[in-house]
Amino acid sequence: MSKAEKEHEQILLFDDFPSVSKETWKKEAEKRVSYKDLIWHTEDGIEVEPFYTEEEARDLFLGEFQLPGEFPFARGTSKKENSWLITEEIRLTTPKETRASALAAIEGGADSLTLIPQVEMKRKTLETLLKDIDPLRTGINFALREDPEKACALFTSSCAKKGIDTQELSGAVFFDPLSHLLGHGSPATQLDENVDKIAKAIGYLSDTAPGYATFSVKSSTFKDSGATITQELAFTIAAAAEYLVMLRQRGVDADSACRHLIFSFSTGSSYFAEIAKLRAARTLWANVAQQFSPDSAESTKMRIHCRTTAFNKTIYDPHTNILRTALEAMASVIGGTDSLTVEPFDAHYREPDGLSRRVARNVQLLARNESHLGAVTDPGGGSYHIERLTQSISQKSLELFQEIEREGGYLECLKSGFIQNEVKDSREKVLSDISRRKKTLVGTNEFPNVLEKMAGDIRETLPAEEESNGSAPTVAPLAESRAAQAFEKIRLLSEQYAERTGEAPKVFLLHLSDSPQTVARSVFSMNFFGCGGFAIVDGADNPGIDEGVAAALRENPLAVVICGSDKDYEQFAEATARELKDKGAEIKIVVPGGGQDKREELAEAGVDDFINADSDVRDMLERYQQLLF
Repeated sequence: MSKAEKEHEQILLFDDFPSVSKETWKKEAEKRVSYKDLIWHTEDGIEVEPFYTEEEARDLFLGEFQLPGEFPFARGTSKKENSWLITEEIRLTTPKETRASALAAIEGGADSLTLIPQVEMKRKTLETLLKDIDPLRTGINFALREDPEKACALFTSSCAKKGIDTQELSGAVFFDPLSHLLGHGSPATQLDENVDKIAKAIGYLSDTAPGYATFSVKSSTFKDSGATITQELAFTIAAAAEYLVMLRQRGVDADSACRHLIFSFSTGSSYFAEIAKLRAARTLWANVAQQFSPDSAESTKMRIHCRTTAFNKTIYDPHTNILRTALEAMASVIGGTDSLTVEPFDAHYREPDGLSRRVARNVQLLARNESHLGAVTDPGGGSYHIERLTQSISQKSLELFQEIEREGGYLECLKSGFIQNEVKDSREKVLSDISRRKKTLVGTNEFPNVLEKMAGDIRETLPAEEESNGSAPTVAPLAESRAAQAFEKIRLLSEQYAERTGEAPKVFLLHLSDSPQTVARSVFSMNFFGCGGFAIVDGADNPGIDEGVAAALRENPLAVVICGSDKDYEQFAEATARELKDKGAEIKIVVPGGGQDKREELAEAGVDDFINADSDVRDMLERYQQLLF
């Protein structure tokens, strides 16, 4: 095809597809469905439309023609790539055990390690590790609760002894005393001492290993306590700003503080919102860091490590955690993280084994080598939905950040309880939504595997760590816990009951007919009570009042669920309830779905509870289980 023919084809192509306004698209949609019904809201109340246009994606932060690597870095801090480090956490114990675990991770595909000390860190352990590991090829990080300066000195001196140029080292010390303060209510004196240590470590590394991060700000304290995305983002940025203020008071300039800071974000499974969160985070931090007047624009770049969240992970149906972490890993990478840790699917109830660690690594290896997510700079760029969501999250987070600043800054808001109260309100809402199944945790509050038993696989809970300092806490602590724990407690108690008595508490589904509506309500009820670990006995083979009641009584259940159509309820529900009460007075009787117009009559006949899609599942399961103990 000649050049003229190609140009002619392009002209025809664009003539055939004229620009269409958003209003035109909306009118077309309105012919089939209400456009308002297509709009949904994030957990922060951000309105999300089904589609956006280029004009709507423009924003004062993003800029119309912003490119990757350009301020304020919404599209990433690199102009050429979207690479990230596959990071695995290793327990630092004895030299032999630490070396074996580290080599297994590297051989399995990890190119970065985070060492978590379980014993006092010693030079011999690090030197043994460095015999087989080149820290210039495999990043070495440390997750610490104390002494960052000591850890940095031990590590860099061990590297120097081996002949490694420490000026080329790249890694991080994940040390966040503000997060520890919020999680444990540590005394103020301890916070001041730890910030002093950060300042000393920055001074040491500025000459020895300028590319090594000395301290971190982690968002998991908020995320794993139930905070929304904008809360997580605003509080994390506010904490980082607080560090810069405290370090400036100790003589550390903005460039040094920013260069040695790493942000550790906790990524959830709200896929598009999590992608937008990281893009918004870079934008916000660039603008906040700029206010501290650094000499170099490079200092306003956010260095990001992501870790899959613990908040949505479950003990029951644990392999579902693999699917959750896969989505979270993809969101982290598309959002532009610099490094990523995928937590093994079983980490919340036992010590991860070789298989679960391998699966966690392979999630990232698939993203890199088979999905090629690192091959495109800013893979989320150009998606008007993501761009608009980035804008909305940026704006809402900025507003909350500014409110924190008006209240005196991050530390003052911790002392007043402002931040804790904000997170508490969000947590209560999300737990209520999970309890009422407005928000789904697959395998926990919806679609349970009723045959699954997990009590025997759960490790013993380690005793809580106590603060060694006897001073009064400076702030009210913010406890981290998983969203599924209330449902899991119910199921574990049901397992204990079964172990003690020989069978799980039973719920019998009594079918008044074989109508489709009856079947639908029996499936709903099976799902409802299955979430509590109750044994479900389906009475579909014995429909009707006489056979159904007889079959139910033979099972001696804790509860009988009368399932039928609306017409069945009108004709037979009252009589069924009376017969059940007459012959089994201790049996609880439940009616799902219909029967609302006859509630008083049915309650008088003996019906104890009515359940539907708006019922508080957790509350009812707890009440019924209390009858067993």
